[in-house]
Amino acid sequence: MAIQTSEIKWYKPALINDTATNGGTLSNSEIPDGVKNNVWPDVPQVERTAGSIKYRKSFIKVANDDDLTLIDPKLFIETQTPGDDSIVLMSGTQTDTQGDADDYTRFYGAGTLDANVAALDTGITVNVEPGNSAAGHAIFQNGDLIRISNQTSIDDPSGNSEFLRLAATGGVSWNGDQATLTLASGVALANSYLSGSTKVASVLEAANIEASVDGWGESSVAGSYDESANPPITDHIGTIEQTWIVTFSDASNFTCSGNTVGNVGSGSIGGGDFSPNNSTFAKPYFTLTDGTPPWGGTWASGDTLTFKTHPAAMAIWEKRTVPAGADSLSGNKVVIAISGESE
Repeated sequence: MAIQTSEIKWYKPALINDTATNGGTLSNSEIPDGVKNNVWPDVPQVERTAGSIKYRKSFIKVANDDDLTLIDPKLFIETQTPGDDSIVLMSGTQTDTQGDADDYTRFYGAGTLDANVAALDTGITVNVEPGNSAAGHAIFQNGDLIRISNQTSIDDPSGNSEFLRLAATGGVSWNGDQATLTLASGVALANSYLSGSTKVASVLEAANIEASVDGWGESSVAGSYDESANPPITDHIGTIEQTWIVTFSDASNFTCSGNTVGNVGSGSIGGGDFSPNNSTFAKPYFTLTDGTPPWGGTWASGDTLTFKTHPAAMAIWEKRTVPAGADSLSGNKVVIAISGESE
């Protein structure tokens, strides 16, 4: 069965604050959809008066029990905030913090269509919010994938939307807060769109979302584990960002610990597959297959096996800019969407 919409879940990072430590790794706290302040706090009057810049990190997790990969994910701002503030997106890593993110320079955002366009047109003009043009976040860049849509919401069946590639050279030119976008050779609009009711977004194209393993290392004179033919088996629900160390107490028995979760149990060669349990989700962090292979040679007390696991999740940052003197607006929000295919 394909990945279902309900299996694409948004999660909070380990830390949420307004300092350099904000962000970090994936937490176990799911972000509720459509709930006030689920990501952003309210903006108090003193902050609106002075203006501010804040960052928030989120993780998009593919919680699919069949461990299916989300292929070719595309992330974009579907609806901008109606308030005076502006939010742009940045690509994150599994471990980065605000101290890293505030140095990032590639931003993705959205604007509105400036003039009507017709099917087969190869260029459009887009109005962006102050600060999102060439002098600021430059949310459109040569070669970008863009999304154009006149849907009233991401699930609106009556509207049109399409993804289009900009030219690698001369794809974007700026005149103040207006961008003229030229499509790549051979690319044209499939539909007509009206100004005032059409949104245009630059698209963050991410790597396939799936759990993975790397950083393999063995410290043993005579023991071996065939990780090429029998790599640790990950789980799209239970696997987390972690560095694991398996330590032998004798030729057969070992314990396992993670760099943040600590000891997760013990196992033995010949004692069956080793699948330490992630109790939050009642799923394994990973599974080491038992048997010969993959275990080989003779392991000894003090020998170690190390590797890293990465969750079936991608990290993003949102950067919110509140200009000085911004007006108050109840119910202000931004809508961020993700599109992808499954196996």
